[in-house]
Order: sequence, then structure tokens, then C-alpha cells
Amino acid sequence: MNWSNLEYFLAVARTGSLSSASKILEVNHSTVGRRLDKLEDQLNIKLFKRNNRGYQLTEQGLALEKEAIKVEEQVNKIHRVFSTQQSELSGTLTISKPVNGGLDLSAMASEFIKKYPNIDLNLKSSSNKADLTLHQVDISIQVTNKPNEDLIGTNLGKIPVHIFGDESYIDKIKDVNDLEWIVWVDDSGVLDMEERLISLVNNPKIIIRTNSYSEIIDYIQSGTGVSLISGFGLPENHKLKAYRPDKYKFDNNIWILYHPDLRDNAKVKAFKEFFIEQFNLRILERRELIT
Repeated sequence: MNWSNLEYFLAVARTGSLSSASKILEVNHSTVGRRLDKLEDQLNIKLFKRNNRGYQLTEQGLALEKEAIKVEEQVNKIHRVFSTQQSELSGTLTISKPVNGGLDLSAMASEFIKKYPNIDLNLKSSSNKADLTLHQVDISIQVTNKPNEDLIGTNLGKIPVHIFGDESYIDKIKDVNDLEWIVWVDDSGVLDMEERLISLVNNPKIIIRTNSYSEIIDYIQSGTGVSLISGFGLPENHKLKAYRPDKYKFDNNIWILYHPDLRDNAKVKAFKEFFIEQFNLRILERRELIT
């Protein structure tokens, strides 16, 4: 049995509602409800009476609560043993980011290392959504509108996506229907840029499809065509131009996610706070450059 399901059960038992439990656990209330359903299915019993007064324990639920509290005490004991390691701002912190090059973390990583010299960053590009649940990474930065609800997540807002091309190419095209497109193909299936493009242009002229973000930059810099990309992932010395950014934008949500077991990890907290601050600053800078 998954301990975290019991943790969710105890949170609801103590608060009497999904919404109150979700605040304590720092997850979406629908996630709490789904975990309860899963636990009841596993045990083949009804744990709560659901009525206008909230969630009240059944007789079986009261029995499980006593046993779950014993498990909780053992888990807390284990946490106390390793609490020193959890509170240290040192050691390795593994972070995954989208496998494509659309999210450049190099500048922020350098600043983070300066601020926390005893933390070793291990950055990996990955499209594997299971990295966090399998504890292969500590933090995952994902561009998605549907994050895993079993994880603790902070929505940093929208990452700006515009039509970019070489300035000489952009300046000679008057109608969006006359643009020639290089489309990025997301192997992970999280984003479908072609679908978004078709929602913009009827029968767009797609001349190249590639899963390489760096190739897209090369193609559009050479004047081959345009692509839907984020200025946040462009090199600072780029000479590309956004095509009518006032009218055409396709912003995506960006999330910073981590496993509930790392809720109190000092390194995770430090990076989360740092990343949110730095990301917001850089988003503002890039928006000023585009507009």
C-alpha cells in the first residue's frame, strides 16, 4: 500500500473536507479525492460518509485511522532521523527541463550556483513524465497545461510564444497566410505545435518538421521560414524578429513540480524560490525586447 494514500486519508479525516486537506498537502483538491477513491478501491471498503457537514469517518474509516496514525508515527520517526540531510543546503540537486532547447536555464543556473556554492546542480533534459514519481529527479520544470496532479506544483504563469523569423524575411511578408513554417515536433507528446498552428492558419505551408530546437533556430536565422517559439529560449544576441506580436501569441503555462516527499527539502525550497524570482524577471525582460 502506498503511504501517501494514507497521508491523504488522514488529512481528510482531520479536516473534514477535500479543500482543507488539499491546502495542507499543497495539491489540487481533485487529487485528494482521487487518492481517497483509490484507497477505498484497494481496501474494498467505504471510509467516509459524504454529506453537507463534510467528510465523516465510517466505522471502517475509524479503524483505519488508528492504524494509519501508527504508520504516520513510524514515517515521522524516519523523517526525523534524516532531517539534518533534508535541511542542508548542500549536496546534489537534480533538475529536469524540457528536452527541447526552448527553455534556456544557463544564466539562472549560474546565478544559483553563485548564491548556493555548496549545492551541485545536475541538469538533465527529459521528456519522461515519470522522473519525479520514480524519484529520478528532485525538481521538474515543465511547459504544459496539464501537470501531474499527484505532484506539488507552482504555476509560474505564461511563457510567451510568438511567430519568429529572420528580420529580412518577416519584413517582406504582409499576410500571415503567406508565411512558410518550420514546425517543432515534441517527441514526448506534451505539446502539439502543429495543431496550434492549424488553429491560426488555414492550410499552413509547412516546409520542415523537426524535433531539434537548435535546427529550428538555424533554419529561421537563415531566412528559410518562421516558427512558433518562445523568445525565452532564444540566445540573447539573436537577430530574429517576432511577426506582429501584438496580434499573434500562443503562450504556454510553465510549471515547477516536485514530489510531495520533498515538501520540506531545503535544497528544493531554495531552488523553487530562486527560480520563481529569476523567471519572472527574465520574462519581463524578454517581453520588453519583443514589444
